[in-house]
Amino acid sequence: MIVYIYGGVSSGKSEYAESLISEKFDKKIYLATMENIGDYAGKRIKKHLLQRAGKGFFTVEEPRHIKDLNVNFEDNILLEDLTNLLSNNLFDESGLKNNFKQITEEIFSDIITLKSRCNSVFIVGNDIFSTERNQSRELDIFIDCLYSLHKQIIEVADRVIEVIYGLPYDRKLK
Repeated sequence: MIVYIYGGVSSGKSEYAESLISEKFDKKIYLATMENIGDYAGKRIKKHLLQRAGKGFFTVEEPRHIKDLNVNFEDNILLEDLTNLLSNNLFDESGLKNNFKQITEEIFSDIITLKSRCNSVFIVGNDIFSTERNQSRELDIFIDCLYSLHKQIIEVADRVIEVIYGLPYDRKLK
């Protein structure tokens, strides 16, 4: 099963995703993709650690190579989040990598590979598609790549949920 949970920044999507997977499963892996670089990242990571405290998650930090995660078929994975995973793979210290289409395809393939090796994958993603375009070539490419991932994941997902102000709205249910 693939469940895709998306919404705007600070919409409550992560908290909702954590509660949803916690209601259904005991064996849970929190796949954290945010790199702990800078004050903002540190604060977000602390917030998420407090948010999931006592919920029984085993946390794995992997900012790039999710297909290599050691999982069992009984495991249920909360991938937090797709936007960070894409960003970590698309950019390095020199800027945007040239093979961005290939990277996007590989991330989707990695998600499908991961799903084939576990029970379920709950994916959290950001809705940034109302962001003003033409601010920079890099931002436009990033938005296009994220859109491509959203579209592919939504096509294969068993359930798609949009979270607005902490309220979940089912957008797709198989």
